[in-house]
Parts: sequence; structure tokens; C-alpha cells
Amino acid sequence: MTLGASLITVFYCATIFYVVYLILKYVYDRGHILGTIVLMIGFYVLSGLMVYYQLYGKFGLEIINNKYVIVHHAFNWAKYAQTFLVMHSNYSVMAVGYYYYKSKLRESSDKLEAVNARLAAESSMKTFQYTTLSAQVHPHMMANIFSHLKNKVDPYDIELGKQLSELYRLMKFYMEAHHVEGATHILLADEVTALKQYLSIQEKVEPNPFYIKLSCSGNLMRFSIAPTVMQTLAGNLFKHADLWDKNHPAKIDILAGHAGYRITVKNKKRSGPQMMPSHDVGLRNVRIRMEYLFGTDFSMEENQDDDHYELTLCVQRYK
Repeated sequence: MTLGASLITVFYCATIFYVVYLILKYVYDRGHILGTIVLMIGFYVLSGLMVYYQLYGKFGLEIINNKYVIVHHAFNWAKYAQTFLVMHSNYSVMAVGYYYYKSKLRESSDKLEAVNARLAAESSMKTFQYTTLSAQVHPHMMANIFSHLKNKVDPYDIELGKQLSELYRLMKFYMEAHHVEGATHILLADEVTALKQYLSIQEKVEPNPFYIKLSCSGNLMRFSIAPTVMQTLAGNLFKHADLWDKNHPAKIDILAGHAGYRITVKNKKRSGPQMMPSHDVGLRNVRIRMEYLFGTDFSMEENQDDDHYELTLCVQRYK
């Protein structure tokens, strides 16, 4: 066999190895078994034709026999099959073995990455937990102070004692909602209860009466929400809405249906320069937290003109 024939043979054997391996990697790996079978059969048929041409074609005989062409070279099935199997079996088996070796290596690498990611997450969780617990020293102390003041005030001013009690419960709700190991979901009904406490406290704090109409319909016990979302939406009303027009109150509508719920906030914009600038931090956090909990089941839309603003949050479990 000439040097040229040897180079062609090595190149062709490498082609067999890599074609089989690539079919397994990019087709079989994705679960396309029928596609793998079709491609394998197609490749072996094409390769078989090339083997036939090399054995019985003039160009192939010239390469192998160094231009000494055998006249009337009859076709022989046994010789053809033997040559075909010798050229394909070893390199196909090697390609299959290499594929499984790479698969196991990739699987081990993925497991190692998963372990490292879990260790990193646990380390971050401990850091966040420490930070959160440290940050709660001050609110916890304040909650104890409110409780102490309530006990002192109750005998002299029952209404003020109730207000202090509402402050204590609301502060406790916030502390539990922002605890690292706390619940990520709470019942929509509990969130509405906390919102009512928040509005009740604001009625005592605000110097002028404000008008926010809260309406709920449907079974709020069937669905969950991220804690403090409603308080964030109400807080934005106190920052940016005109809440002092009795004829045009701000509205918070909560509608629970069969497969989800919708929260709509409508308000008249405050005229003149804004007292507090908007950085969209609160609404951005609401979006991120709700998308984290509900994924594509959650949507959030804003609509506004020069005088009015509308925000709609929707959680729909079955689309």
C-alpha cells in the first residue's frame, strides 16, 4: 500500500470515528433515537458505497495497487463484507466507548458543579441569615418597647393603646416576613389583614383624612402572595397619589377567581411637584419577588396618563 493510500485510510477511519461520535453527542444525547438510527444507517450506506468504489472502482484499484489495474475484477460479497466490517467495526466501537466515557466525565463534572453551587448557596444563606438576624435587633427592641408602652397607656387611653397594639402586630408581621428562614408565601387573606392594619395606623398618623377604597371579592384563602406586597403598593399611594379628594378616592381591588387572582391599584396623581422622588425600587422588588415565586404565572402591568395611574398584578395558575 502506498503512502497516499495509507493517509487516505487513516483519514477515512478518523472520519468514521468522529461521525459516529458526533451523531451520538448531538442527536442521541437529546433523546432523538429515531434520528440517530436514520443518520447512522445513512452514514453506513454512504460509507458502504465508498468502500465498494475503493474495492471495485478504477481509481480505488490504482491507489491500492499502485496503478496496476486488475482486469475483470469480479464482485465478491465475502470480500466486500470483510473489508466493510474491518473498516467500520473497530472505529465505531471506539466512538461509542469514547461517547460513554465523555458522558460519564460530563456527568461527574455536573455533579461536582452542583455540589459546589450548593456549598456556595449554603455559605451565602448563613451570611444572609446572620445579617438579617443582626438587622432585627433594633426592630425587636422597638417591638418590646411598644408592648411595654401599651401596658402603661391602656389604663389612661384605650384608643392609643389599641394603636400601639396595631403597631406591634404590624412590626411583628414585617419581622417574620423578612426573616431568612421565614415563609416565602403567605395567604392572600393574611396579607389583606396586614394591609388593613397598616391603613388603620396611617389614619392616626396622617394629619389630614385620606381616602383609599379597599374592596375584596372571592375566596382569598385559596391563594398565596409574597409578604408585604400589599403594604408596598399602599405605601406608593401615600408617596405619589392624591388621597385627599373624597370624590376620587384611590382604589385597591382584589379579585380572586377560580385559577388565580388579580390586584388592581388605581389613583389620581398628585398635582404639583412630587414631595418624594420615585425610584421604582418598591415596584421593582415586588416584580422580582413575585416572579421568583410564581414565574410565568405572574404578570405586572402599568398604565398611566397625565392625571391617573393604574397598576395591575395578576397570578394565573392555569393559562
